[in-house]
Amino acid sequence: MRYTRFIGATATFGIAAATLAGCAAGTTASPEEGGEDVELTVTWWGSEERIAKYEESFDIFEEEHPGVTVTGVPMDYQSYWTARSTEAAARTLPDIMQFDPANLGDYSRNDLLLDLTPYIGDTIDFSNVDENVLASSEFDGGHYGVPIGTSTLGLYYNPELGAAAGVEPLDPDYTWADLSAWVTEVAAAGATNADGQAVYGGLGQGTSIWLFLQWLLQQGTAPFTEDGGLAFTQDDIVDYLSLDTSARDAGAYLPPDRATQISPLDGFAMEEAATVLAWDNYYARYAPETGDDIEVLPVPSNEDGEKSMFFLVSNMAVAANTAHPDEATELADFLFRDPRVAEIFGTDRGIPVDSETLAGFEVEPGSGDEKVIAYEEQVAADYATEVAPKLPGGFATLESQWVRLNGELGYGNVTPEQFAEQWWAEAELAVG
Repeated sequence: MRYTRFIGATATFGIAAATLAGCAAGTTASPEEGGEDVELTVTWWGSEERIAKYEESFDIFEEEHPGVTVTGVPMDYQSYWTARSTEAAARTLPDIMQFDPANLGDYSRNDLLLDLTPYIGDTIDFSNVDENVLASSEFDGGHYGVPIGTSTLGLYYNPELGAAAGVEPLDPDYTWADLSAWVTEVAAAGATNADGQAVYGGLGQGTSIWLFLQWLLQQGTAPFTEDGGLAFTQDDIVDYLSLDTSARDAGAYLPPDRATQISPLDGFAMEEAATVLAWDNYYARYAPETGDDIEVLPVPSNEDGEKSMFFLVSNMAVAANTAHPDEATELADFLFRDPRVAEIFGTDRGIPVDSETLAGFEVEPGSGDEKVIAYEEQVAADYATEVAPKLPGGFATLESQWVRLNGELGYGNVTPEQFAEQWWAEAELAVG
């Protein structure tokens, strides 16, 4: 009875909204034998491999909860938030949704998410979760997220491409300047991959605003004030983007036109870039394309050797408009801490945050899951000295504008100074 629909990047705004409206939260049916069947809708973003993992998890839940049908609606990240915005306006959000930190606060502050406080200790069990993890989804006295995993930033490295370019791997204590020089050397080698495509050094240091926030913490600057304002300056943005100006000018990064051609995959997945700075749970996204031989290094250090790394928490959230809060919160709890779900997903959604679930998590030796867990253990022991920045309202806008302007930077349409000026104007409108 259950089915899963995938809405990709090619779906138009109208199609995505209409399709999701057809499976709005809270649909109920009354079978002839009496009683009420419960239908729950769950939506998420991620790789196509993640779809099968959710399907398998839903099968287990449905078998143990007769009368409950779970419908999955996976989407690509870009389409995901467009659809959520449309549903939010109509108060027809799906029952359970994957949430990133950028949007969790905004949706909770606008009364779009269910405050889970009354369900904690009843249908949701947080007794084996670190308080700092739980605090990341608390806003204005309420609790709005069910944590499904932690992740941290790192540098993915393809040893095969590095060897093809004849360049030695980076030392774990490398700096931002070292990375810029390294990617330039790889691109200059003129190596090609197995498909005959040119190998570039990486994708650039401006690909995500989170990398900028990481750099700010290394400089001893908390990105945001207690009241949600910006605690850095336009000059900070210029300084950061200028770190790899020489690499951009030397053609060290995958060209923007090529990046568009291979989307939704990126240059690292296509083995056309030897490195990429990304979240460590992306291993599950990259390994099917590159194989398990890829490695993860910690982020670059500042000139004083500081990494100032932090862990970010991914969450599932329940819509305030759900007609079945008891069943929805029970499913959310199942997806977050059931050991069978943990085995199915591995580290695809990050490292499980329930200590009991993680303790029983068996990983295959040499697998990507083993590498990611070992990496996070190393980061926790050696480099994690900061907590994740508490994000202001409107952060999702800041993030999307950063990505847009980074594209313009890659094409050479803006300078770091123009990037900073334009982004700052948008930021003042978004967060004040």
